[in-house]
Amino acid sequence: MKNKILPLLFILIPSLIFPLAKEGEDLQTINLLIASTERQLSVHKQLHALMLEFQKQQDLFIDSDKPKELAKEMVQTASKILSMAEEHQLIHLFTPFYVEELKFFAGISKKKAV
Repeated sequence: MKNKILPLLFILIPSLIFPLAKEGEDLQTINLLIASTERQLSVHKQLHALMLEFQKQQDLFIDSDKPKELAKEMVQTASKILSMAEEHQLIHLFTPFYVEELKFFAGISKKKAV
């Protein structure tokens, strides 16, 4: 009798310890992962666009006949980049020089607000 109960326990105990997944739960999990990845990709693309815009503004600033207006745009763009990178915990991916540059321009924006 003991020999028949022991294999039965090996079958029943794991099913009691580890809850059985509901039907469709694995699909729901992967759907949530896909949605999260798409949101992150959207943020990364927005950040990429802002960084390209900032670079373009810097290039134009040198030859600009309206440096004051362009400087204002650069300050706003740098502030957006810095804020977005910090909010989404991406700031560590940037070089220290780039972060300092963003902080410099964003700091101008904060000084004007005070």
